[in-house]
Amino acid sequence: MTGRDDWYAVFANTPGLSRLNHYITQANKQIAGRHESITPSKVIAELTLGFWVSLLNSEYERLLWKDLRRAFPFMPKKDRQRKNVSAPLNTFRTFRNRVFHNESICWNLNRVEDIHREMIVVMGWMNRDVPGWLQLIDRFDTVCANIRKNMGW
Repeated sequence: MTGRDDWYAVFANTPGLSRLNHYITQANKQIAGRHESITPSKVIAELTLGFWVSLLNSEYERLLWKDLRRAFPFMPKKDRQRKNVSAPLNTFRTFRNRVFHNESICWNLNRVEDIHREMIVVMGWMNRDVPGWLQLIDRFDTVCANIRKNMGW
């Protein structure tokens, strides 16, 4: 994007991106609060899922999508539009937040299965090997089948 390790540092002074700077400020505060040195790699690691997903918001499309689309090299070209990445990632973020806040996620097991399938597709857009690797270790279908059996669904 900027050719810098701290590419996010330009957000504060870039018209249209300055609103994203609060994520950077928060990451810096958390690192400093642990009495660690603030490095670009630590800041990037500290950034929240909300930050990464927000980069794909429509308000940033003109400024960021041209560069961000390269993160999805295996997405079919006909589908390679910001909204086709943003929508599932926002779904994942919302779903992840429900899980992290100990909310029930089995309210609609069919929807949970759809989200799982969609996650695998999106990961495949970034790395085409990931779906195959996941097949070796993913127990999701077995767990869902057990839930359906135990609940009598």
